[in-house]
This record gives sequence, structure tokens and C-alpha cells, in this order.
Amino acid sequence: MDTQLKNRKIVLGVTGGIAAYKSCTLCRLLVKAGADVFVCMTEAATHLVGSDTFEALSGHKVSIGIFSDTKSISHIALAKDADMVLIAPATANTLGKIVAGMADNMLTAVTLAATCPVVVAPSMNTNMYHNIATQENLKTLARRGIYVITPASGDLACGVVGDGRMKEPEDIFEDICSILNDRLPHTPLMIENGQGRLPSPKAPLELTQTKLLPKSLGLGFKVLITAGPTEEQIDPVRYISNNSSGKMGFYLAQVAAQLGADVTLISGPVNLPTPQGVRRIDVKSAVQMLHAVEAFVTDSDIMIGTAAVADFRCENISPIKIKKTEDQDSLTIKLVKNPDILATVGKREVQRPYTVGFAAETNNCEEHAKEKLVRKNLDLIVLNDVSRQDIGFNSDDNEVTVFDKDGQVAHFDKQSKQTIATFLMDLIFKAAKQYKNAN
Repeated sequence: MDTQLKNRKIVLGVTGGIAAYKSCTLCRLLVKAGADVFVCMTEAATHLVGSDTFEALSGHKVSIGIFSDTKSISHIALAKDADMVLIAPATANTLGKIVAGMADNMLTAVTLAATCPVVVAPSMNTNMYHNIATQENLKTLARRGIYVITPASGDLACGVVGDGRMKEPEDIFEDICSILNDRLPHTPLMIENGQGRLPSPKAPLELTQTKLLPKSLGLGFKVLITAGPTEEQIDPVRYISNNSSGKMGFYLAQVAAQLGADVTLISGPVNLPTPQGVRRIDVKSAVQMLHAVEAFVTDSDIMIGTAAVADFRCENISPIKIKKTEDQDSLTIKLVKNPDILATVGKREVQRPYTVGFAAETNNCEEHAKEKLVRKNLDLIVLNDVSRQDIGFNSDDNEVTVFDKDGQVAHFDKQSKQTIATFLMDLIFKAAKQYKNAN
């Protein structure tokens, strides 16, 4: 579960754009991450998606009419104590009303009454989006301290291709996580497509959002993570590798970035998308991975080695494909030991980061993990039993036990690797902070 959204009160505004159907997915993502979501719809939006759908997804009654509950002054009650007002999709009409300070419907009234960060995700026809009135309105909103998540370019409902398509719910979700973790106080910013994790906050020209948000656990940390397998070439078409999928390392990188850290991910060959806001370096061999680690480690506060690095490589790589012959029943390949990347980092005498290793074991698991912790001079080691078919390599689930030099620190029962990554990064950031203060 994404700890930055747990128990957050988020008002999700849905206006009458065709992208309103995407807001159902966005609502589900927010609720799944632990947020308390209250949906506020314009009358036009109800003609596109029924309010019953959002009530089922959020678990709360949907607000539509401004006079539906006059006793509690519902638009004030909805805005009170909110951590964020998120309007997705935001039509040109609603954007213009917010700029003008209008409160002629429930959503615009809630937005005007809000003292928390306000985020809008525009969605409209490309000509409407590029119209000078819309562009001036967006600049005004950003100047006043409202986040504007610029739309993507693509196929629009009107049949044309161009700017104006609301970003996908998963991308907006990532932006929301970044805003709620990195802003103290709020920053006016246009979140451009592909920009990734938000930059450090700057003083706004007009601070209309005054609610202070708690600092992220990872803010101020530079994290270096290795992930995936390595490939050790035999000849131009063959190599030695292993079954590591890289999922655990990629989830750790994703969570670390969401929690505000500056993350560099060095990955062996995997078929995984780069987490938003993460700097990715692709390598193949163990030697290449070592060189990449050495390039970044001196500037890192935390090093996490999840990569399944090959222990050996070919002493001599054939420049041409090795052919089998009729009189040949065997092939001998001489292997030499690869450098130990984690031990190289763990045994650094200067500029040593807080160092975390992973132990993928098949037998005598705890014994081997503790031995590796000492031998490589690690601060933490995360043990998982890869002999089990339901966890470990290529699985979406994992079960891990964490050790330091004093013994077991934590155990996380079988659950999704993404959830495990959240628990691990929470533990690692807190331990690394103590390490940093002590050194």
C-alpha cells in the first residue's frame, strides 16, 4: 500500500468531459492505495458516468447539487480537512469558472473553499485546449498555486489527433503521489508530459493553498538500486544468465521515488517499464554493472542491491559463433569469478552509503543470508527463498525476512512485491536516517 496516500482525504472532482470514464479507474487506484475519496460531480458529468458507479468505488455518497444538504453547508464540509482537491477531467468551462472565482455548482464551490493543494487535469478538444483563453486560464491557475497536469497528445473523441487527451489514470496517480510527498509548502507548477517526479519546491507567486503537508520519508536521500539479471556472453549469440525478472528492484525504485528520493536504477536486461521519476541505466554484464555502480555510488546515500549478478563469466568470449561438430560430444568453457558489486560497496572506507543486499537462497536460507551480511559488510540483508514456486523469481509475490548484524529485524508474509517494496523502503529510509546521523 502506498503509505503517502493512506488515510488521505481526497476530493475527486469529475466534470462533463468524455474522459470522465477514466476517473473511475483513478478513483479505484486512490482507494486501493488507502485514500479516503469523496467524489464531486458536475451535472454534465452525470450524463457520462452514473453517480452510483463512483459511490460503489469510493464507498461515499457522491456530491452533485450545491443545495442538496443546506444544513451542513456541504461544500464547506467537503473541503474541510481535505488533503487535496483533484479535478480530472477538468473541462475548459470548469477551468474558466475557477479562474473567475465562480461557485455556481458544488465542485467550483468546493474548489473555492479549499485550503489544500488543488490539481486539475484538463481534457478537451485540441482547438479548445490551444485557444488563447484556455491557455491564459491555465497560466493563471498555475500562478495562483494550482497544479496543472498538462494533457497528452493522441486520438480525441471528436475524431482528430492532437493535444487535449487527459493523461492516463496511472500517470495521474503517480503525479498525485509526488505532490503529496514533495510539497512543503505548495508549489505552482505545470506538470509536463514525461517530466517524471516533480522537482524541489519553489516559492509560489501567489500562495492560495496554505495547508502544510508532512515531509516524505525519502526526501533528501539519493538512492542507488541494482536490479535484474546479468548476461555473461559466451559468443555473439549465447550467454549465461538467470531467472531474475527485476520486479523487486523496479518496485523498490518506484516506491523510493514516490516517497521523494532521487533514484538511480541500474538494470540488467529485463522487459519492464522505467518507474516514473527514476533515472535508469541499462547494462548487460556484471563488469558493466560494477562500472555503472562506481559512477554513482560516491554520490549516493543508500545502495540497494537486488540484482542477481552472475558469479562467473567466460574467461575468453568467442568472437564468432561456436559451432558443434560431428566428432564433438562436449564443450569446455573456462569461467572466471566476477567482481562482487555489493561487497565492493559495503567495504568502502570513504563515502560509503547505507548498504542493503538481497539473498536469494534455496537451502539453509537464514544461515547463508547472515553469512553474506557479514562477508560483504552490509547494513541490512533481505532474505527470500527462491526454491518456492509461489514467490521469488518471476513471481508477482514475495515473502521476505530482514536481518541486520544483531539479528532479525522484520518479517513480511507472502504478499505482492509492490506491497513488500513499500514496507521495505519505509524500513530502509528510517534505518538510513539513523546511519546518516551517526556518521
